[in-house]
Amino acid sequence: MTISRNVLRCLPLLLCYASISGCSGPSVGESMIRSQSSAERTSQPARPAILIANSALSRDALWPLLAELAGKEAIREAVLDHAVSTELIRNGLSITEEDVEAERSRLRTRLAPDAEEETANEIMGRVLDRRGIGPARLGALLKRNAGMRRLIADEAEPTAEMLELAHKIRYGRQLETRMIVVQTSAAAQLAVTEIRNRSDELGLKLAFAEVASERSVDRSASLGGDLGPISPDDPGLPVSVRGVLAVLDPMTLSDIIALDSGFAVLLIEQEIPAQETTLEEVYDEISVEVRERQERLLMDRLADQLLREYAPSVLDASLRWSWER
Repeated sequence: MTISRNVLRCLPLLLCYASISGCSGPSVGESMIRSQSSAERTSQPARPAILIANSALSRDALWPLLAELAGKEAIREAVLDHAVSTELIRNGLSITEEDVEAERSRLRTRLAPDAEEETANEIMGRVLDRRGIGPARLGALLKRNAGMRRLIADEAEPTAEMLELAHKIRYGRQLETRMIVVQTSAAAQLAVTEIRNRSDELGLKLAFAEVASERSVDRSASLGGDLGPISPDDPGLPVSVRGVLAVLDPMTLSDIIALDSGFAVLLIEQEIPAQETTLEEVYDEISVEVRERQERLLMDRLADQLLREYAPSVLDASLRWSWER
């Protein structure tokens, strides 16, 4: 199980292939999933997709490979595109180009928060390339997120309790923490034994970091299990972890902690006292952060709901293989 802060705060990208703003006639989502008639298929000559030496390979020849390779994600995107488009129209809503550009800015800021615009664009381009998101999918992603954000807008207003908790997490007591996550209790016990054996020579901190790098399955393993400063009040952490953080003394190895799928060991390096900053002094900043976090949670929940409500019947054999596996 991976529960590092990056994972807890990351937002899965919701992808689509076409515009979802309201318009007259069939929606874009509908046109994407409408099957062609036999007359339409036979009237369209097969177009070469690639040339290999002097031989042409058509799109039809490539289709089964492409469908098996990425069919599941393509279907998911098409379903969500149709669903979001339908829900926008049903609720009398639409999105604008300004909404789409706002999504582009959010994505750029998330991927390169402190960079100048030109540098941020370069970083965003490299990240999207690695994720296989080209110009068409990026445009669709931005429109999809804009549509979903519009659908959940009325539910995302932060409450007073949310703002107070966010202030406490940001400016309250922090704990510099390291964590090891493994899949079995036996592996966790082995990690604890190795830490204790190595701590006489290396010290507890270095021994923990070394074992975390070797054995942890959490993303923090590459950093020696370092989670950075975290709040024991952060609801994004598992309840069992928060309970241990509340009572564990600095530079004391925790007992083995059972997670939903795995086991963890914690080490608090030091405690950072709360800052003397009132909520009123940082109200605007906290409000923006809480609203964005609430929007991400609601958008993820909406995506799951729409995928269930608009579950497709996959007729193509190659696509069905990918979708059902």
